[in-house]
Amino acid sequence: MLVSKAKVMLVDDHPMLRYGMAMLINLEPDMEIFAEAGDRDEALATLKAGHHPDIVLMDVSLKTCSGFDVIKGLRSLMPALPVLVVSMNDEAVYAERALRAGARGYVMKQEPGKVLITAIREVLKGNFYLSKPMQALLNRVSTENSEFKPLINSLIPTEFEVLHLIGKTA
Repeated sequence: MLVSKAKVMLVDDHPMLRYGMAMLINLEPDMEIFAEAGDRDEALATLKAGHHPDIVLMDVSLKTCSGFDVIKGLRSLMPALPVLVVSMNDEAVYAERALRAGARGYVMKQEPGKVLITAIREVLKGNFYLSKPMQALLNRVSTENSEFKPLINSLIPTEFEVLHLIGKTA
């Protein structure tokens, strides 16, 4: 009896990292790498060619554009497509912005492989995935009745991108 495997698409501008994640994911009995892309154009071309992954894993820091723009582009082509961000960028700063862009979860690249696999499975089930500390923080903030809102969360996407680029050059 053949078991259908979840088709995973990787979007990251680091080929060696994609290779490592592919090796990890392909070891799982219920998922396989379906496609890879190094930038927004490759990712969107894959979907436009009629290839439909079950989930996309992607970084938000790509060489040619913001990963947030890629998430929005992927979701415009396939609104129900779940996206899981896998990034070296601090979850406390980027996770909320990723979720607002349409991602279903956020995993930092320094996490062990089993955390990534768990996150993939959770997102495939239709759930959101964040680290336990981040879940607790978001729950606390969402239940507080205050007008406090971090300044970074009030930035429009272009302002946030400029701030991000300044941080990369500093």
